[in-house]
This record gives sequence, structure tokens and C-alpha cells, in this order.
Amino acid sequence: MKKDYVLIGVAGAVIGVLSVILVRLGNPPNMGFCIACFERDIAGALGLHHPWSAAWLRPEILGILLGAFGAALITREFRPKGGSAPFARFIAGMFVMIGALVFLGCPLRMILRLGGGDLNAVVALVGFTLGILGGVYFLRTGFDFGRAVPQRAINGLLMPAAMLTLLALLIILPTFKPGGPIFVGGGGHIGTGESPTMTVGGGIVISLIAGLIVGVLAQRT
Repeated sequence: MKKDYVLIGVAGAVIGVLSVILVRLGNPPNMGFCIACFERDIAGALGLHHPWSAAWLRPEILGILLGAFGAALITREFRPKGGSAPFARFIAGMFVMIGALVFLGCPLRMILRLGGGDLNAVVALVGFTLGILGGVYFLRTGFDFGRAVPQRAINGLLMPAAMLTLLALLIILPTFKPGGPIFVGGGGHIGTGESPTMTVGGGIVISLIAGLIVGVLAQRT
């Protein structure tokens, strides 16, 4: 247990350092590394929401998924599970994302904003703490999504395949129709010469490497 705690602490420290590095290289100063915001940007890049100023196929998210997948394969821990209450889990995840984007950040960004002296994050910390206590109450009174059961390997391969597809789209940046996706930040479209406003100065490679590191650390902790 002590070893696990040390590893979690090291992983958190590495993520914090990577977040600062990404900000120095061009990530938005009040973001750094935010799972919810990056997922919002990916949805925007695919044309799933407006405005498209928040639109960019974030290499960090692609790296997290692929890094965790690779770590699971190497350590022989790739054992897909699922199948219990998928709709209830989807609704719960949807409200988690809504709550995160109302605050403009996931719990990770909340901590980063606190570290940067943004006291608005204190409000989110109070809400997050109360939410955890509420969740603990429901779990102790019998709430349960049900047991996840082993799935076929193909079910676990779909997400990494989707991330590789998005990575290819990020590199190629195709235009599927005039004025259509893949969108980039600032409302621009591919071929207009406009640069994404939500990009990383160090480039796709650095962001992808940062995501891969975080993915491996997440899987191992």
C-alpha cells in the first residue's frame, strides 16, 4: 500500500510539471492539462458543438488513451470488462462533464488553478468535496451500477482504434466538405491559413508525448 501511495504521488508530481511545461509552450495559461476541456475541444473539432473557437483534436487525450493501452498490453493487464448499466453510466458521465464545463475544468485543472493562485477554484473544491460525500452516502446505502463482466478483446480495442483514427485526422487535417470538419480553433477551417487558438506552441509531438506519459502513469497507478 505504501508503494502504491508513493507511485501515485510521483505520478501527480509528473503531471503537474508536464502541465506547467505545456503552458510555457503555448497551452492556455489557466488550463495546462484538463481532461474535460480537452475532450470538449475534440468534440468541437468534429463539429459536435458550437462555437468552434474551442475546437482542436487534442494530442494529450489521444496520448493518454494510447499510453494506457500500451502499458496494459506490455504488463499483460489488458482485460476488457463492462456491460453493466451502460445507459446509467452514460448519464452519470454526461452530468460529470456538464459540471466540469460549468466550472471550466476537471478536478485536475481545479488543482492546477489552485496551484496558480486562482481562488475561483476554491468554490469548485468545495462543490467537488460535497459531491464526493454525496457519492459515498449513496454507495453506502446500496447504490451500485452492477458488476462489470469480462468482454471480448475487440470491445477493448475499439477505443484505441478510435484514438489512432483521430491522430491520423490530426496529422492529415482533411476537409470532409466545404466549411466542415475537421475544425480548428478560432472558427477557422482547414485551408484558410488560420491557426488554432487552442494549440500548443511545442507542436503535436510534445503534446502527444505528454499524453503518453500521463496515460502510462494513470494505468500503472
